[in-house]
Amino acid sequence: METTVFVYTMTQTNQVGAWSKYVLPFEVDGWCIAGDSLYVRSGDNIHVFNDEEVGDEVSVGSIKLFEGMIQWAWLDFGQPGVTKSLYGFDIVGLGDVAVSFGYDQSNGGYFTDPYTVPADTVPGMVIPMPLSAPSYSVRLTYDGTQDWQWNAFSLYLQDLRGMA
Repeated sequence: METTVFVYTMTQTNQVGAWSKYVLPFEVDGWCIAGDSLYVRSGDNIHVFNDEEVGDEVSVGSIKLFEGMIQWAWLDFGQPGVTKSLYGFDIVGLGDVAVSFGYDQSNGGYFTDPYTVPADTVPGMVIPMPLSAPSYSVRLTYDGTQDWQWNAFSLYLQDLRGMA
């Protein structure tokens, strides 16, 4: 038995909110927050969520690593249907991340092969990514072997629409 939990988080600055989905490998009978810790009861077991761990304890002493993924919906970046040329990007965060780009909105499975970049690419040159499409979806995948955090992502695009 497993439990799916949806958590809505809102930042203190700008009141920006986002949903996260967690699938717990056990049935949740009850939960509480004490201080900064979340405690969950499942049968006779009490689980505490520890932000210093990079994996889940799936049984006593057995830690399972899991990847984190962030994906944007399809974004037009201007007029819909007009091809835009992506020439690069920057990312700011913690932990190495594999980046891939969706480039065919009519087929959600068409993404570039992911490639790993450093957590913070702003110092130095823009990371090159030559790609042309009318809309893009960005997918960030963290492998789960280290702490990770996403802060910012910049795409550098050029609209290929002819002059009127």
